Amino acid sequence: MEFVIDKLARRYQMMGHKPVVVAQRPRHNREIPQLPYDVIYYPRPRSAVWLLQYVEYVLKREHKRYGFDVIHAHLAYPNGYIACKIKDELNVPIVITSHKGDIIPESRYRQRPVTCKRMCWALANVNAATGVSSELKGIIDELSMGKANSHFVPNGVDIPEDNEGQIPESCTELAGRPFMLTLGRLHYYKGLDVLLEAMKLLKEKSGELPILIIAGDGREKGNLSQQVKDLGLIANVIFAGSVFGEQKHWLLRNCTFFLQPSRAEGMPLTVLEAMAYKKVVIGTKISGTIELIDDGVNGILVEPEDSQMLCDAIRNLVDTSDLTSLQKKAFDTASKLSWQTVAKRYLELYSKA
Repeated sequence: MEFVIDKLARRYQMMGHKPVVVAQRPRHNREIPQLPYDVIYYPRPRSAVWLLQYVEYVLKREHKRYGFDVIHAHLAYPNGYIACKIKDELNVPIVITSHKGDIIPESRYRQRPVTCKRMCWALANVNAATGVSSELKGIIDELSMGKANSHFVPNGVDIPEDNEGQIPESCTELAGRPFMLTLGRLHYYKGLDVLLEAMKLLKEKSGELPILIIAGDGREKGNLSQQVKDLGLIANVIFAGSVFGEQKHWLLRNCTFFLQPSRAEGMPLTVLEAMAYKKVVIGTKISGTIELIDDGVNGILVEPEDSQMLCDAIRNLVDTSDLTSLQKKAFDTASKLSWQTVAKRYLELYSKA
C-alpha cells in the first residue's frame, strides 16, 4: 500500500498538485527517506483508541495548515472511518480505497463487530469508495448495503527503462541461462508451496527442470526452504531474498517468464510489472489477476491450489518456441495502466466527489 501511495503522490506532484501524505512513523527507527512531497508522520499507536483520536487530531491540524481539497484514505478502517467522521466538520470530500486486507471476510476488522460496523458506516457515507479489483468493489457494495458511490480503479505500473540492471549476488551463476521468476512476500497466500509441488511434478515427468528464482522475504521462508529440500529441488530453486531497484530490474528483464501462484490478491503489482517487461505470466484465477490476464491471449491462467495444472502450464510454456504474441499483448495491457493514467482516474474521481 505504501508503494501505491508513493507512486500516486509522485505523479500528482509532477502534474502540478501538492500532495501531502499522513503516515505512521516507520518501525524500528528505520531511516526516513527524502521524498519530493510533504509527509506528516505521527507516532506508532499505543492503543486502538489512541490511534483514532490522534489521527483525527492530526488531520484537523494539518487541514488548518494546508487547506486540503480532498482526503484520500487508503484502507476503509481505521483510516477511512477516521476521515469520514470529520468530513462534515472539515467540509472536505473523502475518498476511500481498499487494497484487500481491510474489507475481505478474513480481515480482523470484519471479524470484530465494532470495527465492522464502523467500516460499513464509513463506506456508506463517504463521497466515493474504490477497490483495486472488481471483487473488492463488490465487497464495498455489500458492506455499504448498496449505498456506496463505488468504483473499480486498478493499481498502476511504471514502464521500465531499457538498461541491463544489476544481477543479484545470489544469481550470478544464471548469467546467460534461462530461468523462471516469482517475486513478492513469502506468505502462505502467495501459494509458493503449490508452485514447488508443481516443480516436483515437472521434474518427475520430464527429468529436466528450469531454474526457479524466488525473490522476496517473509514468514514462510523457513517452511519453503525445508520443502525445497524435502522435494529434492535444491539444485533447481534459488532464494534471492528481497530485491529492489537495479537488481529487481535485472530479474524481471532477464527471466523467461513469470509465475504468480497466489491463493488471494488485491491487484497484484508484480504481475503488472512483469507484463510491463513483456513477460508472459502464469497466474491463478483469482480476483485482481483475472482482471489483468486474458487466458491464452496475454498470459496463462490456472486454478489456485492446482499443482498439476500449474505443472502443465509451465511445461507448455517451456516447450513453446515463440512467445512473441503473448509478450506483446501482455505489454499492451500494462501500457494502458501506467501510474500517470491511474493518477488521472483518481483526479477525475476527486473532482466529482
